[in-house]
Amino acid sequence: MLQRVLSVLLRFALLAAVTLSIALVGRPATAQPADSLLFCNQPEKLRSPGAYADAKLTAGKTYRIFYHYRNVSGATGPFVIAFQGSPGKPLTLLLHKGIAEPDIDPPLAGRQAVSRFLTAAPQTYRGRGYARFGYTVPSRGVASGIVTVRADQDVRFRLYFRNGRRVLPAARVVAVNTPHREQAVALSAGTTAHYVRIGMPEAAANLFDGAYGLIYSFHVSAPAGRRVRIAFSPRGGKAGLVGTVDGRIRQSRIVESGWTVFSESIVGPKGLVLTTLPFGGVFYPVELAFRLL
Repeated sequence: MLQRVLSVLLRFALLAAVTLSIALVGRPATAQPADSLLFCNQPEKLRSPGAYADAKLTAGKTYRIFYHYRNVSGATGPFVIAFQGSPGKPLTLLLHKGIAEPDIDPPLAGRQAVSRFLTAAPQTYRGRGYARFGYTVPSRGVASGIVTVRADQDVRFRLYFRNGRRVLPAARVVAVNTPHREQAVALSAGTTAHYVRIGMPEAAANLFDGAYGLIYSFHVSAPAGRRVRIAFSPRGGKAGLVGTVDGRIRQSRIVESGWTVFSESIVGPKGLVLTTLPFGGVFYPVELAFRLL
Protein backbone atom coordinates (compact mmCIF):
# COMPACT_ATOMS: atom_id res chain seq x y z
CA MET A 1 0.00 0.00 0.00
CA LEU A 2 2.80 2.41 0.94
CA GLN A 3 4.55 1.65 -2.34
CA ARG A 4 1.39 2.53 -4.30
CA VAL A 5 1.01 5.84 -2.43
CA LEU A 6 4.66 6.74 -3.08
CA SER A 7 4.24 5.87 -6.76
CA VAL A 8 1.21 8.18 -7.07
CA LEU A 9 3.02 11.01 -5.27
CA LEU A 10 6.04 10.59 -7.56
CA ARG A 11 3.85 10.83 -10.67
CA PHE A 12 2.24 14.03 -9.39
CA ALA A 13 5.63 15.52 -8.54
CA LEU A 14 6.96 14.68 -11.99
CA LEU A 15 3.94 16.24 -13.69
CA ALA A 16 4.21 19.35 -11.50
CA ALA A 17 7.84 19.77 -12.50
CA VAL A 18 6.88 20.14 -16.16
CA THR A 19 3.50 21.79 -15.80
CA LEU A 20 3.02 25.33 -17.03
CA SER A 21 5.32 27.62 -15.04
CA ILE A 22 3.76 30.92 -16.15
CA ALA A 23 0.71 32.87 -15.00
CA LEU A 24 -2.56 33.66 -16.76
CA VAL A 25 -2.99 37.43 -17.08
CA GLY A 26 -5.70 38.01 -19.68
CA ARG A 27 -7.81 36.71 -22.54
CA PRO A 28 -7.89 38.41 -25.94
CA ALA A 29 -11.18 38.39 -27.81
CA THR A 30 -9.95 36.37 -30.82
CA ALA A 31 -7.04 34.19 -31.87
CA GLN A 32 -4.47 35.68 -34.19
CA PRO A 33 -4.08 34.25 -37.73
CA ALA A 34 -0.87 32.29 -38.12
CA ASP A 35 2.07 33.43 -40.25
CA SER A 36 3.44 29.89 -40.44
CA LEU A 37 2.48 26.30 -39.67
CA LEU A 38 5.11 24.13 -37.97
CA PHE A 39 4.42 20.47 -38.72
CA CYS A 40 5.98 18.27 -36.02
CA ASN A 41 5.51 14.58 -36.69
CA GLN A 42 8.89 13.32 -37.89
CA PRO A 43 9.58 10.79 -36.51
CA GLU A 44 6.00 9.68 -35.83
CA LYS A 45 6.78 7.65 -32.70
CA LEU A 46 8.26 8.40 -29.28
CA ARG A 47 10.91 5.70 -28.94
CA SER A 48 13.39 7.28 -26.52
CA PRO A 49 13.85 10.37 -24.32
CA GLY A 50 14.76 13.60 -26.10
CA ALA A 51 13.49 16.52 -28.14
CA TYR A 52 11.30 15.65 -31.12
CA ALA A 53 10.97 19.21 -32.43
CA ASP A 54 13.34 22.16 -32.18
CA ALA A 55 12.85 25.54 -33.87
CA LYS A 56 13.54 29.24 -33.37
CA LEU A 57 10.44 31.45 -33.26
CA THR A 58 10.72 35.12 -34.21
CA ALA A 59 9.25 37.79 -31.93
CA GLY A 60 5.90 39.16 -33.09
CA LYS A 61 5.19 36.35 -35.56
CA THR A 62 2.34 33.89 -34.98
CA TYR A 63 2.98 30.16 -35.38
CA ARG A 64 0.51 27.29 -35.48
CA ILE A 65 2.17 24.13 -34.18
CA PHE A 66 0.83 20.69 -35.11
CA TYR A 67 2.14 17.53 -33.42
CA HIS A 68 1.04 13.90 -33.28
CA TYR A 69 3.19 11.15 -31.75
CA ARG A 70 2.54 7.63 -30.44
CA ASN A 71 4.53 6.56 -27.37
CA VAL A 72 6.13 3.20 -28.23
CA SER A 73 9.02 3.55 -25.76
CA GLY A 74 7.43 1.10 -23.34
CA ALA A 75 7.55 3.70 -20.55
CA THR A 76 5.13 6.28 -19.21
CA GLY A 77 6.58 9.79 -19.10
CA PRO A 78 6.00 13.53 -19.44
CA PHE A 79 5.52 15.12 -22.85
CA VAL A 80 6.46 18.80 -22.69
CA ILE A 81 5.89 21.88 -24.85
CA ALA A 82 8.63 24.39 -24.04
CA PHE A 83 9.44 27.98 -25.01
CA GLN A 84 12.80 29.39 -23.93
CA GLY A 85 13.37 33.15 -24.09
CA SER A 86 16.07 35.35 -22.60
CA PRO A 87 17.04 34.08 -19.12
CA GLY A 88 15.42 36.15 -16.39
CA LYS A 89 13.71 38.52 -18.83
CA PRO A 90 9.89 38.80 -18.66
CA LEU A 91 8.34 36.66 -21.39
CA THR A 92 4.82 37.20 -22.74
CA LEU A 93 3.09 34.56 -24.87
CA LEU A 94 -0.26 34.60 -26.65
CA LEU A 95 -1.35 30.94 -26.71
CA HIS A 96 -4.33 29.22 -28.31
CA LYS A 97 -4.27 25.55 -27.31
CA GLY A 98 -5.99 22.44 -28.59
CA ILE A 99 -4.38 19.56 -26.69
CA ALA A 100 -5.97 16.11 -26.60
CA GLU A 101 -5.99 13.59 -23.79
CA PRO A 102 -3.37 10.92 -24.64
CA ASP A 103 -5.79 8.37 -26.13
CA ILE A 104 -4.45 5.04 -27.39
CA ASP A 105 -6.52 5.46 -30.59
CA PRO A 106 -4.70 7.94 -32.89
CA PRO A 107 -7.83 9.19 -34.77
CA LEU A 108 -9.70 9.88 -31.53
CA ALA A 109 -6.76 11.82 -30.10
CA GLY A 110 -6.42 13.85 -33.30
CA ARG A 111 -10.12 14.58 -33.46
CA GLN A 112 -10.22 15.81 -29.87
CA ALA A 113 -7.20 18.06 -30.43
CA VAL A 114 -8.88 19.84 -33.36
CA SER A 115 -12.21 20.09 -31.54
CA ARG A 116 -10.53 21.68 -28.52
CA PHE A 117 -8.53 24.02 -30.74
CA LEU A 118 -11.65 25.28 -32.53
CA THR A 119 -13.53 25.89 -29.27
CA ALA A 120 -10.74 27.17 -27.00
CA ALA A 121 -10.24 30.83 -26.19
CA PRO A 122 -6.76 32.29 -26.65
CA GLN A 123 -4.96 33.26 -23.45
CA THR A 124 -2.02 35.49 -22.57
CA TYR A 125 0.68 34.13 -20.26
CA ARG A 126 3.67 35.80 -18.61
CA GLY A 127 6.74 34.17 -17.13
CA ARG A 128 10.40 34.77 -16.37
CA GLY A 129 12.47 33.76 -19.36
CA TYR A 130 10.72 30.51 -20.21
CA ALA A 131 7.40 28.67 -20.32
CA ARG A 132 6.93 24.92 -20.04
CA PHE A 133 3.77 22.89 -19.82
CA GLY A 134 3.30 19.18 -20.13
CA TYR A 135 1.28 16.11 -19.39
CA THR A 136 1.86 12.42 -18.84
CA VAL A 137 1.68 10.11 -21.87
CA PRO A 138 1.28 6.40 -21.05
CA SER A 139 2.79 3.58 -23.05
CA ARG A 140 0.95 3.25 -26.41
CA GLY A 141 -0.75 6.59 -25.77
CA VAL A 142 -0.84 9.29 -28.46
CA ALA A 143 0.27 12.88 -27.81
CA SER A 144 -1.71 15.05 -30.24
CA GLY A 145 -2.22 18.80 -30.29
CA ILE A 146 -2.52 22.05 -32.19
CA VAL A 147 -1.13 25.17 -30.48
CA THR A 148 -0.93 28.72 -31.82
CA VAL A 149 1.73 30.91 -30.19
CA ARG A 150 3.07 34.45 -30.51
CA ALA A 151 5.93 35.67 -28.32
CA ASP A 152 7.11 39.19 -27.51
CA GLN A 153 10.75 38.13 -28.02
CA ASP A 154 12.67 35.50 -29.99
CA VAL A 155 12.25 32.10 -28.33
CA ARG A 156 13.49 28.55 -28.77
CA PHE A 157 10.58 26.12 -29.16
CA ARG A 158 10.92 22.44 -28.31
CA LEU A 159 8.71 19.39 -27.95
CA TYR A 160 10.32 16.72 -25.82
CA PHE A 161 9.54 13.40 -24.19
CA ARG A 162 10.89 12.77 -20.67
CA ASN A 163 13.80 15.22 -21.11
CA GLY A 164 14.94 17.84 -23.59
CA ARG A 165 18.68 17.60 -23.13
CA ARG A 166 19.31 16.49 -26.71
CA VAL A 167 17.56 16.86 -30.04
CA LEU A 168 17.06 13.46 -31.64
CA PRO A 169 18.90 13.05 -34.98
CA ALA A 170 15.69 12.13 -36.86
CA ALA A 171 13.67 15.08 -35.50
CA ARG A 172 12.43 17.41 -38.22
CA VAL A 173 10.07 20.41 -38.27
CA VAL A 174 8.38 21.17 -41.61
CA ALA A 175 7.47 24.87 -41.99
CA VAL A 176 4.45 25.71 -44.15
CA ASN A 177 4.27 29.41 -44.99
CA THR A 178 0.65 29.39 -46.22
CA PRO A 179 -1.19 27.89 -43.24
CA HIS A 180 -4.67 29.16 -44.17
CA ARG A 181 -6.46 28.30 -47.41
CA GLU A 182 -9.68 29.97 -48.55
CA GLN A 183 -11.92 28.82 -51.36
CA ALA A 184 -15.19 30.05 -52.82
CA VAL A 185 -17.96 27.51 -53.42
CA ALA A 186 -20.81 28.73 -55.64
CA LEU A 187 -24.07 26.75 -55.68
CA SER A 188 -27.08 27.62 -57.78
CA ALA A 189 -30.01 25.94 -59.50
CA GLY A 190 -27.71 25.24 -62.45
CA THR A 191 -24.75 24.07 -60.32
CA THR A 192 -26.17 22.04 -57.45
CA ALA A 193 -22.97 20.27 -56.35
CA HIS A 194 -19.33 21.25 -55.89
CA TYR A 195 -16.47 18.83 -55.09
CA VAL A 196 -13.04 19.60 -53.64
CA ARG A 197 -10.20 17.65 -52.03
CA ILE A 198 -8.20 18.68 -48.98
CA GLY A 199 -4.91 17.28 -47.75
CA MET A 200 -3.25 17.19 -51.15
CA PRO A 201 0.56 17.06 -51.46
CA GLU A 202 2.45 20.29 -50.87
CA ALA A 203 4.01 21.16 -54.23
CA ALA A 204 7.12 22.88 -52.84
CA ALA A 205 8.12 20.08 -50.45
CA ASN A 206 6.54 17.14 -52.32
CA LEU A 207 4.85 16.17 -49.04
CA PHE A 208 1.24 16.06 -47.94
CA ASP A 209 2.39 15.99 -44.30
CA GLY A 210 2.23 19.78 -44.27
CA ALA A 211 -1.50 19.62 -44.91
CA TYR A 212 -2.11 18.40 -41.35
CA GLY A 213 -2.94 21.41 -39.20
CA LEU A 214 -3.79 23.69 -42.13
CA ILE A 215 -6.99 25.71 -41.78
CA TYR A 216 -9.36 25.51 -44.73
CA SER A 217 -12.21 28.01 -45.03
CA PHE A 218 -14.90 27.37 -47.63
CA HIS A 219 -17.14 30.34 -48.37
CA VAL A 220 -20.37 28.94 -49.78
CA SER A 221 -22.65 31.22 -51.78
CA ALA A 222 -26.15 29.87 -52.46
CA PRO A 223 -29.73 31.19 -52.52
CA ALA A 224 -30.73 32.41 -49.06
CA GLY A 225 -33.18 30.10 -47.33
CA ARG A 226 -32.07 26.99 -49.23
CA ARG A 227 -30.46 24.05 -47.46
CA VAL A 228 -26.86 23.00 -48.17
CA ARG A 229 -25.55 19.53 -47.37
CA ILE A 230 -21.83 19.04 -46.74
CA ALA A 231 -20.55 15.47 -47.03
CA PHE A 232 -17.07 13.93 -47.07
CA SER A 233 -15.38 10.75 -48.21
CA PRO A 234 -11.86 9.45 -47.43
CA ARG A 235 -9.83 8.68 -50.54
CA GLY A 236 -7.92 5.94 -48.75
CA GLY A 237 -7.78 4.47 -45.25
CA LYS A 238 -10.03 6.09 -42.67
CA ALA A 239 -10.85 9.71 -41.96
CA GLY A 240 -13.10 12.08 -40.09
CA LEU A 241 -13.98 15.74 -40.14
CA VAL A 242 -14.06 18.39 -37.41
CA GLY A 243 -14.99 21.96 -38.20
CA THR A 244 -17.32 24.87 -37.70
CA VAL A 245 -20.27 25.78 -39.90
CA ASP A 246 -21.05 29.46 -39.42
CA GLY A 247 -19.18 29.33 -36.13
CA ARG A 248 -20.94 26.25 -34.71
CA ILE A 249 -18.67 23.30 -33.95
CA ARG A 250 -19.43 19.94 -35.59
CA GLN A 251 -17.57 16.66 -35.72
CA SER A 252 -18.09 13.36 -37.51
CA ARG A 253 -17.47 9.73 -36.75
CA ILE A 254 -14.24 8.16 -37.98
CA VAL A 255 -15.19 6.31 -41.18
CA GLU A 256 -13.29 4.13 -43.62
CA SER A 257 -15.15 4.41 -46.91
CA GLY A 258 -18.15 5.89 -48.68
CA TRP A 259 -19.82 9.25 -48.27
CA THR A 260 -20.81 10.56 -44.83
CA VAL A 261 -23.02 13.61 -44.22
CA PHE A 262 -21.18 16.17 -42.11
CA SER A 263 -23.86 18.87 -41.85
CA GLU A 264 -27.02 20.31 -43.37
CA SER A 265 -27.55 24.04 -42.89
CA ILE A 266 -29.92 26.77 -44.03
CA VAL A 267 -28.13 29.42 -46.07
CA GLY A 268 -28.29 32.93 -44.62
CA PRO A 269 -28.18 36.27 -46.45
CA LYS A 270 -24.36 36.13 -46.50
CA GLY A 271 -24.07 32.46 -47.41
CA LEU A 272 -22.31 30.10 -45.03
CA VAL A 273 -18.71 29.27 -44.07
CA LEU A 274 -17.17 25.88 -43.33
CA THR A 275 -13.83 25.98 -41.46
CA THR A 276 -11.96 22.72 -40.92
CA LEU A 277 -8.49 21.32 -40.16
CA PRO A 278 -7.02 17.97 -41.21
CA PHE A 279 -6.01 16.14 -38.03
CA GLY A 280 -3.59 13.42 -36.98
CA GLY A 281 -4.37 9.73 -36.95
CA VAL A 282 -6.42 9.63 -40.16
CA PHE A 283 -5.63 9.51 -43.87
CA TYR A 284 -5.76 12.30 -46.44
CA PRO A 285 -6.73 13.49 -48.98
CA VAL A 286 -10.45 13.69 -48.19
CA GLU A 287 -13.05 14.70 -50.75
CA LEU A 288 -15.74 17.19 -49.75
CA ALA A 289 -19.09 17.55 -51.51
CA PHE A 290 -21.23 20.71 -51.18
CA ARG A 291 -24.76 20.09 -52.45
CA LEU A 292 -27.77 22.38 -52.77
CA LEU A 293 -30.92 20.57 -51.61
